[in-house]
Amino acid sequence: MISTGELFRFMADGAVTLDTPFAAAQVTAASTALNRLVSMAPPGEGGKRPYRSSTTCNYFDPELLDLIQHPFLEEVACSVLRAEAVVLLQTAVAATYPQPTGPFTFDQHIDLQYTRADLEASPRRIVCSFFVWLSDVTETRAPMMYRPESHRLLARHWEQAPDLRGRLPRVQGVPMADLPDLTFTEPQPLLAKAGQVSVLTTAMVHGASVNLDRLPRKAMIITFTARDVTVELPPAQQETKDAYEARLLPLLRQERRHILRSQA
Repeated sequence: MISTGELFRFMADGAVTLDTPFAAAQVTAASTALNRLVSMAPPGEGGKRPYRSSTTCNYFDPELLDLIQHPFLEEVACSVLRAEAVVLLQTAVAATYPQPTGPFTFDQHIDLQYTRADLEASPRRIVCSFFVWLSDVTETRAPMMYRPESHRLLARHWEQAPDLRGRLPRVQGVPMADLPDLTFTEPQPLLAKAGQVSVLTTAMVHGASVNLDRLPRKAMIITFTARDVTVELPPAQQETKDAYEARLLPLLRQERRHILRSQA
């Protein structure tokens, strides 16, 4: 579960890292499954090689489904969202491969927009995102860089934006350059051990960094919303989600199928 102090940290900073009941063998098996799904792509135009690889809502490996349907994530999501029941929104796997000779740089953006009223509602009208770490995340192994408290600053700002009334909450990426000019805190690295999970809101300013280590950073991202809350997805993502869940349903254990909206 998640403690009162950890919930406070999530609300204040936008991210908190928890220990989990996942067995080491579960984490290793999920890491192996990830290796089958993503790999470092060959150099593209101009000889540049992409060092990040991911895939979303298109896999059915039992080792990954074990994590998606694990009761621990559902229980934590219920606490974070102040909800009696939650449903799966999306899931993805991602790897960042070594680039040890490059400079340390990182992206900055948000993936989610909501107002202060959405954040403070019961249930919360936001997305609860889990980054299940399948490898250690160190200061040199592509830590997520995030700006604590930025989600709260932005939630207050979006609440005062007349053009967004009635259009939030929604999943929509916004790069740092297009965000309002607010007094954000300095970026900090999000560190973790394999088998831990970071609970976060992607409404805070965050982004992937370069992997200066010699091993890849691997993660599974699993997101939930309160059952009675709708967070708008871009149309293409919604279509992918619906098709994925239709195929996912018979593969989940009978007693865990309620985490899909069609079964809620």
